[in-house]
Amino acid sequence: MRNSQTGLHSARILLFAMIGTVITYQTVAFAQNRSASVMEKLDKDQDGKISRKEWRKKNIFAEVDLDKDGSISLNELKQRFGETEESNNEDRPDPVSMAAIRRSKLDDVIHQKSRGLFETGLKPIWRDDVICRGIDEWYGKDYTPVRPKESYHGGIDLPAPFGTPVLAIMDGEVIALYEGKKNPRGIEVVLRHTPEESGLPFYLYSRYTHFDSMPKLIKGQQIKMGEVIGETGNTGVQGCELKGIPCKRPRRSVTHYDILYSISEKYYDTGNILVPFEAHWMDPIALYRKQPPFDSHSMRALPEVEKMIAISYKLDSGEYYPADTKMIWPYSCRKK
Repeated sequence: MRNSQTGLHSARILLFAMIGTVITYQTVAFAQNRSASVMEKLDKDQDGKISRKEWRKKNIFAEVDLDKDGSISLNELKQRFGETEESNNEDRPDPVSMAAIRRSKLDDVIHQKSRGLFETGLKPIWRDDVICRGIDEWYGKDYTPVRPKESYHGGIDLPAPFGTPVLAIMDGEVIALYEGKKNPRGIEVVLRHTPEESGLPFYLYSRYTHFDSMPKLIKGQQIKMGEVIGETGNTGVQGCELKGIPCKRPRRSVTHYDILYSISEKYYDTGNILVPFEAHWMDPIALYRKQPPFDSHSMRALPEVEKMIAISYKLDSGEYYPADTKMIWPYSCRKK
């Protein structure tokens, strides 16, 4: 009986391996044809290049036009989609990381999911004697019904009045500042946290968006946990604006907060977004478990009772809870 079960288990492993191989082959084959397909579709005058007028997503045109000649060539498309040796060299993350984190209109959502961008069901809880700012848009929320393509929320939204101080969640370094004038994320700050700073076995990247104004920070600046890094706002282009139609109402004042992680210390700055090498998404609430696992698959599989995560925080009086914590919520809490 045991031999029979062992044989069945081995057969299942072989079957899953074969399925994985087929999927990988199909994905690679699709990627190899993607740049040519985009060129054929967008090059309306058939001159072998895509002009700014022909390019659909105007806000990333400059990013794709690597040689800045005012048009996009087939080679530039290949580099965009990770189809050339140059795009796979040591100066650029692997194509899956690029597609998963960049999330441009042309990137496949399958890569986002493969790197952990899907709903986990985690919920934050605090001590009964404090009041803290909560979430109104959760991690991995499915936006597909209101978007032109399959789409998921890559972080959590914490609404707060304009000007509310946003705090660094742990010690780290400022590695990117974006004005985001033509970007839905608006004004953005990216901090990197080393394993020594977090106490965890990988590099963490905390990203905060929609600031009211550009924070008075500089790249390379060292930040301490609990330090104010900016003020809550609502900057960022809304979907209705991108479509060229009037918006019914402005975005609420909010901080969008997300976490990326990687075993690599390297990262790539496109000028509009930062992509760590070997990047993965993390539900920000998972971070406050303070012990592995942190990946989205493991978080989704937790029993419901274990999905209620106790959050460490800073009080508006300056105290930390717990006192020895290495990470806190992006907003301060207050005693009842």
